[in-house]
Amino acid sequence: MSKKNPEKKSNPGISRRQFLASGGVAALGSVALSGCATGGGEVKTEAPSTPKISRHRMLGRTGFKVSDISMGCGSIADPNVVRYAYDHGINLFDTAETYGNGDSETKIGTAMQHMDRSKIFIVTKLGIDESPDEQNIIERFNKSLERMKTPYADALMMHGIADQELVTYEPFHSACAKLKTEGKLKHAGISSHGPRGDEPDAMDTVLLKAVDDGRFDIMLLSYGFVNKDEGERVLSACRGKNIGTTNMKSATGLLVIPVLDVDNPSEMVQGWFDYLEADGATREEAIERIKAHLERQKPEHEKALAATQPFMKKHGIKTQDELDRRSYQWVLSNPDAHTICPSMPNFDRLDKFLPLTGTELSSSGQRFLDEYAQVYRSRNCIIGCTDCISACDQQVPVSTILRYAYYYRKLGRQKHAMRKYAALAQNQAGVCLDCSAPCVDACPHGVQVQAQLFEAHGLLTLV
Repeated sequence: MSKKNPEKKSNPGISRRQFLASGGVAALGSVALSGCATGGGEVKTEAPSTPKISRHRMLGRTGFKVSDISMGCGSIADPNVVRYAYDHGINLFDTAETYGNGDSETKIGTAMQHMDRSKIFIVTKLGIDESPDEQNIIERFNKSLERMKTPYADALMMHGIADQELVTYEPFHSACAKLKTEGKLKHAGISSHGPRGDEPDAMDTVLLKAVDDGRFDIMLLSYGFVNKDEGERVLSACRGKNIGTTNMKSATGLLVIPVLDVDNPSEMVQGWFDYLEADGATREEAIERIKAHLERQKPEHEKALAATQPFMKKHGIKTQDELDRRSYQWVLSNPDAHTICPSMPNFDRLDKFLPLTGTELSSSGQRFLDEYAQVYRSRNCIIGCTDCISACDQQVPVSTILRYAYYYRKLGRQKHAMRKYAALAQNQAGVCLDCSAPCVDACPHGVQVQAQLFEAHGLLTLV
């Protein structure tokens, strides 16, 4: 496989080196060290200056005061990462049965002995795709508790729901009722990021039905500057019913538009060569097909490139981290978004997010994002949107594929993204190479859908 300024603060904290050497903050007694974040949102890790969480919000009717930044546990490099997050004030940990096939829950369990259980909120999630009965759900949940070494979970969510009919799936609700009676569960929840494979419902369709259902105390939704309309419809409804909200996939898209050159192939173009050659094409045939495709995309691609360079120069922005920081601060500024829940597999990701606690987007930052939305409009597909799906006679699940590309590019979960994409089998974006792209005209948001799918397929192809 060939793949390859927040507000400055002085908060108590320790470096990861000290943390690992000392066995956690608790072992250090009254030691308090301070420092500040760099302008781009990165912490100077050679200095013992990582901030602690400074702001909390009430997580709806759960009654729990949650840290404004939570820990997404899709993958965890080491149990000490969980301890490090806890000792710096993060108090909500979001995991799932399927994260690493239980490995995420196991690592939380290893860290559990170093945490005060009464001061943390643990969310785990179970898939219900195969129509499990009540007993199956209870048995799988109990195994999750065993892995996490905890007698109860604060919330159990239906995982990644993309079919609104599953919102009222009674075996899940009856299982939650029994688990609550037994003291093993406090709250029921649901997560959704929109359509998935052949399940076509938009995120807001699913979650607004869940709000109306009335049995969910907490929701995990995709919410960011790019897909703000869908997210804000859900957040507003949750506010009305006092439902807790945790928010994922909040980073905006890419800052630098990739150069697509067949003669000097990037990673994504090389992925297409690998794919076509594995499908029986010669190198010469692959080159001709890719060149023809890029030639059709060329006018829009050059137009986008011409707009982005002046934008970057005007704002003096050079790195992806600077764009991401503003994107997360935009969400942090919304009191209805109780906590952001980015993936934090390692110390580097934690050190990137912790300096954002308690900060909000400045007026200049808002102007920056408003202009970004205009300049990069054709580059940012809305995660969870379904507007173009009916135009594709090949049934390519556009939103699902571009979500996997988000995992690859933004979360650093390349292998996970490629495995998920491989599971789509006959519904991959390889068919887009020679297509006339009716999806482009079907998109009311001006997104160059085919171009995004081309790039995603090149990145995610596993041969």
